[in-house]
Amino acid sequence: MLLRKILQPTFLKRLVINLSSREIELQPGLILRKGNVFKYKPLTSGASLAQILEIITDNKIYFPRPSQLNDPEEGRPKLFIGDISDPTYWPRVKGWVRRCVSQRRPQPNELQIQSELKQLTQKGLEEMVNQADIDFKAAIENRYRILSFAGTPSNRHLWENYAGNFNGVSIEFWADSKFGENYLVQYSDKPRNLDLTSINDFEHLIQTVLVKATNWRRERETRMVFGEPPIDQHQPALVDQRYSFPADCLIGFYIGHRVARDQMRLLLSAIKGREYPVRCYIARPIPWGERVLLTPI
Repeated sequence: MLLRKILQPTFLKRLVINLSSREIELQPGLILRKGNVFKYKPLTSGASLAQILEIITDNKIYFPRPSQLNDPEEGRPKLFIGDISDPTYWPRVKGWVRRCVSQRRPQPNELQIQSELKQLTQKGLEEMVNQADIDFKAAIENRYRILSFAGTPSNRHLWENYAGNFNGVSIEFWADSKFGENYLVQYSDKPRNLDLTSINDFEHLIQTVLVKATNWRRERETRMVFGEPPIDQHQPALVDQRYSFPADCLIGFYIGHRVARDQMRLLLSAIKGREYPVRCYIARPIPWGERVLLTPI
């Protein structure tokens, strides 16, 4: 009976979350998540507290650059060029050249384009790719901003490693078209390679910021990916790498049991002062296994 009382809140909460979220595969490797997502934050410094209060009171959340994330391989796919002597690959090379020269002013005529195509060599293109790879990684760092979430508030690994070992919080958002597109991260140890001739923007997005090595699999991550300036006209602009999200998209707040009482009172007071109601829970580990107990406050 006691075991049932302890585990029931966790099971019920997990059930609600799973039932209210859904995943939509836009194409292989690009899966959109709609529903509940959770941001884990530590409370290990004054700066950490200020960041959490900024989310609660100002409806602003910080988007890191790739280099500010904890995986050194973030945003570092490798460019390559295929075998240009392959007759099935050569049309891709010609298409790539035409896209490149279309940006020139004045634009070259057909004879000039054919002349450039005849001068291409495998060695010359490979040397070009090596330089382009350096420039491409710099462009990713300067352009992409990545915000990571989890799909549950009861991931013990994340509480321990990203929320100060329960001296932190997990903030729940409702991710939809109003909040912003949120994609599932895929886990693979295959090389993250991008063909220089590729015109598939989705493949660029996937290989650049939506694939991680399998040793990160326990995090079951989802991501919002913004650009500075915005990637397209529908995406909101960031100010100082901060996104002003709709206030009603923050719907839940989970506080680790090790958070100091004065900080807990401050955070709960800020939550209660919000325009829209937010459900609140205390999170603590269950002594065995990987589960987390979530108790309503």
